[in-house]
Amino acid sequence: MNLWFVTPAWQRYEMTAICLEQRQRVIAELGEHGIEAHQVVIADDENLDIARSLGCATVERDNDMVGRKFNDGMEYAGKEGAEWIVPIGSDSWIATDYFLDLEAPRYTRTSEAYCSVRSDVLAELWVSPDRLEHSAGPYVFHRDLLEPVGFRPSAEGSVMVDTSTIRGIERRRRIRWRPYTVHPFQYIGFRVSPMMTSHNRLVRRWGVRKHDPWTTLRRYYPPDLVERARQAMRNNDAG
Repeated sequence: MNLWFVTPAWQRYEMTAICLEQRQRVIAELGEHGIEAHQVVIADDENLDIARSLGCATVERDNDMVGRKFNDGMEYAGKEGAEWIVPIGSDSWIATDYFLDLEAPRYTRTSEAYCSVRSDVLAELWVSPDRLEHSAGPYVFHRDLLEPVGFRPSAEGSVMVDTSTIRGIERRRRIRWRPYTVHPFQYIGFRVSPMMTSHNRLVRRWGVRKHDPWTTLRRYYPPDLVERARQAMRNNDAG
């Protein structure tokens, strides 16, 4: 099995470095389960150097059109023979177990659980099962869905990339969804500026249970990364 993470990045260098490293650790752990995984980062700034220092593949592309950056990454992964492609942001952590037992190629995996982290609170969010097409992701697409659209499903200028990607795919083939939950903290988003969607907007949309972020994250993620994320969030607030 061959899986690729596709991650556009722009600025937010300290947090991006932490999130890319977390993903590289996931890639190493997936290798222990017989899953060959890789990561490609699309950027035009210092994030390219960060990504290369961590062993990620890179594509150089300006930040003018986010949809185009995702398309560039998915096309790169497709040409590299990806069986599964996972678009995911540069401000996110994801649990290794989320990618085990993939049901090729019938279903697109999606998470109902998402956690939005500020420096002072972790908000546990749950997406209604009847709104999977608007769920938090990360989506795990089989190449059979992306190949018919040349691995470029999103409208090039789109900033609502999840919705645009889904619509692009479904012009050619219907997506069959499968929500998958390992634990409520399997997918983490760090709300550092600049952000298109604020922490408060997510809370209003999906409802929450609130936690102390750093105590909670230490139960599920490497303590050294948690401490680095805590400091990065403080630096962001101070800036």
